[in-house]
Amino acid sequence: MSKALQIAVLSYRDVLHEWRMTLCVMFAVAAIATPLLLFFGLRSGVMDTLQKRLLGNPATMELQSVNEKRLDRAWFEELAQDPKVSFVIPRTRRLSASAEFSVRDAPKPVRKTLDLYPTGAGDPLLAHYGTEAPSPDECVLTSEAARRLEAREGDVLTAVVSRDRGRIKAQREFKIRRIMPDAAGLTPAAYITLPSLEQIETFKDGQAVPELGWPGGDNIIQPVAPVALVAMDRELDAVRESMLVQNTGFVSLIRHDPACGADGKSSGSAPSRLDLPFLPCSLVLYQISGVGAPAVPADFSSLADRVRGRADALVIPYNPFLTLEFAGRSLRILPLTPLQRPFPGDDTSCAGGLCSFTQKTPERVFAVAPEVAAAAGEGPVTVRAVYHEVNARGETTDRSVEFAARFTAKEGVGTGDALASLSLMGQLSAMQSRDLTDGETSGGVPAFIPQRRGYIGFRMYAASLNDVVALQEMLAGQGIKTVSRADRIAEVLSLDRYLGLLFWLIASASLAGAVCCLVANMYAGIERKRKELAILRLLGVHGSTLCIYPLCCSLLLTLGGIIISIAVFFLLAYVVNSAFASQLSEGERFCNLTMTHLLATVSIAVLIASVSGLAASRRVMKIEPSESLRDE
Repeated sequence: MSKALQIAVLSYRDVLHEWRMTLCVMFAVAAIATPLLLFFGLRSGVMDTLQKRLLGNPATMELQSVNEKRLDRAWFEELAQDPKVSFVIPRTRRLSASAEFSVRDAPKPVRKTLDLYPTGAGDPLLAHYGTEAPSPDECVLTSEAARRLEAREGDVLTAVVSRDRGRIKAQREFKIRRIMPDAAGLTPAAYITLPSLEQIETFKDGQAVPELGWPGGDNIIQPVAPVALVAMDRELDAVRESMLVQNTGFVSLIRHDPACGADGKSSGSAPSRLDLPFLPCSLVLYQISGVGAPAVPADFSSLADRVRGRADALVIPYNPFLTLEFAGRSLRILPLTPLQRPFPGDDTSCAGGLCSFTQKTPERVFAVAPEVAAAAGEGPVTVRAVYHEVNARGETTDRSVEFAARFTAKEGVGTGDALASLSLMGQLSAMQSRDLTDGETSGGVPAFIPQRRGYIGFRMYAASLNDVVALQEMLAGQGIKTVSRADRIAEVLSLDRYLGLLFWLIASASLAGAVCCLVANMYAGIERKRKELAILRLLGVHGSTLCIYPLCCSLLLTLGGIIISIAVFFLLAYVVNSAFASQLSEGERFCNLTMTHLLATVSIAVLIASVSGLAASRRVMKIEPSESLRDE
């Protein structure tokens, strides 16, 4: 170890002793490295400036939908978890996303119609301009909107929403939280919360908004059912059977023969009749189903027309996928028919053989077995209606809604069944196609309120420049068309890629030349000092230890050249950045290298020096001590 250290020190002193030759080699290395550093610095600085300018404009990262494809909440929740997405929020219909604004306390208020955009926590556009998302009673204006309204930050705006060609109007107030600069966009627009935007859309659709006191109709779910049961004393002929599924909204028909024996009692085939205790076993039963959306009242009326004239026929809406859960029990929800005695709250009506939905807001009463009613106790209890269906394609539909309901005891009802009025069962059956919530009408009557089917647009921001193109391609694969600045981003990324390729092509040739130059220089130095090296071998220095000499010399010469090249680079970078200072913003550089780049440069230089030194050390290994004796 001591001999290796002595050889390293000897190498250092030899480099200093031949300082003229050392400077020549260092300048040669600097002549190769400096152009490369300058080229890479220009490429790095220019591309960083372009990317910062793109990233500095939030619109660059935005993707906007341009089609009318309906997207549900689950889609948005899943997309929000994608690491490529930094922010996404649904948009309502564009035709309903506008209102007339004016400054509340202005002497001569100016009224202007503004576009409405949804926003929320984490909105990159608002965050870029130093503002937080507004509360439900606040808004953020663009500069163009503020100019048209002659408004300032802190003013209170009155928003007027109208429908029916302006005959019906409603209004509410928003406080201006912030006015964004022109760089945020020149569209006259106001950014408000998504619930506020949904309320405006609801009012324009003709529905009431009770929480704001806006008038309109109640958004009550329409009763439906996926299955119709046609019961009669005698079976139909083939022609009349086929008529039940022609232009009636139903497509599938299954006939169940009577399940009674000769004595009129139920036979063992009762389970084949869907196990429906509310129908006499002596009836012929037709089970008629549709495909896709559930049947609406008009479909049942059309079906009743096909059996009109049959006094014994009865058309009953039915849903085999509904269950009622409470207190650890699970009960089938079965429709009440005229074949059973009614209970309080029952609205069953079967005029003309059609058992129809008659109440918009039916009472939430279920008839159950006496022991089940006793377990529930008196008064309303919280229950959960569950819709569970697995279709022919294996797709599962699972929805549920919780609400308060009452139970009434009824003899003859099975312990696993719960009888409901047709209207109540029909409204719960709407869960086949959409979610329901327990709410109230404008009059305070409990009602099932349908949730939105979805949204037709969104505001979305990608997490990085590369993610904009990836997101647009992913959305296109889902049939969702978007517009973005992906073309400009692709140009910048393509330029970065090609400049990088060009740099490494030039660098590879230059580095190969540098290796050859150093190897030749070190080889020549060894040839000049062959006698001295042979004497060292005679003094007992092993050949492998002596190889440290060319390695240390190569490292010293290369690192010295790199230090000179870095110093020259910083001088040239200062000249370039000063010359273009008028074109640059604060913090921008046209020619720039980071500390990571400089450390990588030094690492590559050490690698080149090591390769050159090891290549030259092969000549040292071949030097024989006898050569020095012969020369003497």
